[in-house]
Amino acid sequence: MRWHDIRIDEYHTAKALKDAEERKKLYEQFETVANKYLALQRNLNDGFIVVIAKNPAELIREGELLHHCVGRMNYDQKFAREETLIFFVRDIAKPDVPFVTLEYSLTTRKILQCYGIRDSKPDETVLDFVNKKWLPYANRKLKQINKAAA
Repeated sequence: MRWHDIRIDEYHTAKALKDAEERKKLYEQFETVANKYLALQRNLNDGFIVVIAKNPAELIREGELLHHCVGRMNYDQKFAREETLIFFVRDIAKPDVPFVTLEYSLTTRKILQCYGIRDSKPDETVLDFVNKKWLPYANRKLKQINKAAA
C-alpha cells in the first residue's frame, strides 16, 4: 500500500507539472496573438471602445461577470490558435466594466457572436457601432496586418 501511495503521489506531481507547463504555453501563445492583433482595437469618440482580450484570465472574468460562456468552452484555445479573436465592447465612460463580448472570425472576417449579460442581444446602438463602425475598421486593420506579414 505504501508503494501504491508513493506512485500515486508521483503521478499527481508529474501531472500537475505538465498541466502547469501547458497552461504557461497557452498564456504565452494567447499573449502573442493578442499583441499581433492589437491594432484591431478601437478607442475613438464613438461612445464605445473595443479592446482585445489579453489573456485567458480576462476571458474567465468577462464570462463570470456577464454570466456567459466566454471563459469556458475552449475560447482561450481557439484564440491562441488564431481561429477566432475575442473582444470586449465597453461604454467609453466605463472602460473597465464588462458590457458586451464579441467573437470575431479571422478567416471570414465576420462577427460570430455578440452578447451582453446572460447572452442577451445588445441594443441597436451597440449593434450599429459594432457592425457599421468597428467591423469595417477591424477588417481594414486586418488587411494591413496580413499585408505587412506577407
